[in-house]
Formats: sequence, structure tokens, C-alpha cells
Amino acid sequence: MLLRLTLTLLWSTCLVAQMYGSGGGKYFSTPRDHEYEITGIRVAVGSFGILKSIQVRYGPSWTTVSGCPSSGTPQEFILYPGEHITWISGYYKMYLRSLNLHTNIGRSATFGKDDGMKFAVYPDQFEKVLTGICGHCKLLGITGLCFEWDYPLEFWDMIWQNSTLPKK
Repeated sequence: MLLRLTLTLLWSTCLVAQMYGSGGGKYFSTPRDHEYEITGIRVAVGSFGILKSIQVRYGPSWTTVSGCPSSGTPQEFILYPGEHITWISGYYKMYLRSLNLHTNIGRSATFGKDDGMKFAVYPDQFEKVLTGICGHCKLLGITGLCFEWDYPLEFWDMIWQNSTLPKK
């Protein structure tokens, strides 16, 4: 029952979030980790400049590969402790062509080449950071991505600690 509820929530998040790219094909989603922040992103780019797959690292562990896992050259971007992805840009045609990740300390990483229609994605509130990715892929690569944003874990830890402090 809990698994069904979790899958429903993940699917609905991607359905209500803005899809960047044409979309269509098989659905995928990075699993949400409530114990660790995103600490890295790995993207494989194919020989025709199409983004093939994406993988997220939460804490010390990588998720399974999402997209077309059997091909492409993987490149990775490892975040520093306390660093978060705060906005994303990229380009797409029928498939995703590039993904540019930007962090709260001014670093960025580019996967693929800028070619096609440009997009830029920001969270709906200033303090939120990237917490998950979902999207669609077809045989040749990723056709669209959605991005999930939430407050960093340290924000929720601070809220929890303040709510459990004894009142004077």
C-alpha cells in the first residue's frame, strides 16, 4: 500500500510539474531520499548530442540509471558539502540536447551542447533546491524532464529542532 502511494505521488508530481522537452515515451523518476541531499548528477550524452540517461547521487549512493542506460558517455558533477542546485537551463529539439546545472555557490556544469529551444527552470521559492528529477525517454534518448524542488534538509532539521525545544 505504501509503495503504491509513493509511486502515485511521484507520478503525479511529474504530471503537474512543467515538462521541458517534447516528452513522450517511457516514464522515469529518481527516487526521493529523505535522509540525504543531492550530492551529484551523472548524465550520459550520445554520439548525436542527445542526452541518453541521468543518474542522481544522494549522499554517498547513486540511484539507478534513468533513461536509456545502455549507451552514451557519462559525465558527472559532484557537489561540495552544503552546495545545492538552485536553477537549471538547457536546450531541446525532439530530444534533450543540453542540461546546465547552477548552484548556490556560483558553480555550474554543462552536459551536452546548446542546440534547439532554450529553457530555464527555477524553484517557486528562493530557498528551495533541486530534490528530484523525472521525465520521459524513447529509444534514442531523453525526450523531456521535470524537476522537483523543496527546501534543503537542514531547513527541515531547523524547523523540527525549533518545534521540539522546551518553551519557557
